[in-house]
Amino acid sequence: MNLDVFDRLDWKPDRMLIDDLVFRLEHYRSDDWDGGDDYFRFFKTKELVELYRVFFSHYNNFQPHNIFEIGTFDGGSTVFWNEVLHPRKHISIDIMQREDSPYFRRYISSKGLGDRIKTYWGIDQADKDRLLSIISSEYDGNLDLVIDDASHLYGQTRASFEVLFPQIRPGGLYIIEDWAWGHWGGEYLSPDHPWAAEIPLTKLVVEMVEVAGTSTGAVSNVIVNSGFVVVERGWIQFEKPANLDLESLILRRPDDQKPVASGSKLIKRMRQFFSTGR
Repeated sequence: MNLDVFDRLDWKPDRMLIDDLVFRLEHYRSDDWDGGDDYFRFFKTKELVELYRVFFSHYNNFQPHNIFEIGTFDGGSTVFWNEVLHPRKHISIDIMQREDSPYFRRYISSKGLGDRIKTYWGIDQADKDRLLSIISSEYDGNLDLVIDDASHLYGQTRASFEVLFPQIRPGGLYIIEDWAWGHWGGEYLSPDHPWAAEIPLTKLVVEMVEVAGTSTGAVSNVIVNSGFVVVERGWIQFEKPANLDLESLILRRPDDQKPVASGSKLIKRMRQFFSTGR
């Protein structure tokens, strides 16, 4: 991992530079672009990248050798993560039907990364069989890191998690970006927004917390900030190929079970619990 890259980032109004690499900031895209065709499309803001800098500064001993990325657009994020993390193998998928851009191909060729970085286009992140097929053909060992910056929709994101999380080694990380879109306000809360009928990713984050609360063997840690959620893999060995059902990993109080204490009685029970442990 090369955290010094974060210190070398040069932020402009419409682009970010890493030395001679140009990343066009899609959130600030305008018609005034003067950079020609030699750039990567980059869908991350300065604020999000800063959150990553802070996060990885606390995980500076974490070295992901095998990375699987969901949602790469034209490869800009793949290049960014290669500069920061230096994995041995990085596979990226995207649902778009296209091919690598000339700028991306030149980067791969100039760095001699043809055996380490590979993209798959036209892949639906909810296609569990296809994901498993790619994993089995591309990696010799377990995954260390999965980064999901794809649909941001509950069903598709959960499908990917259920099939990929068992492929991660104990202590490995699963990151889902933009989980908080259901709380962003503005157009996202409008009844006319395309996602108005979609389930916010908040539900999935809560389910992951519930898994960690049920048993740290499956999920040992959940870290949440405004830009992404990080799920750390526990020690349980899942059978492979595995297709998890998150609900099967969660224990909840039955819906029809009513609270048995309230007010002063509840406070008394809480004090007893913390003083005796039961």
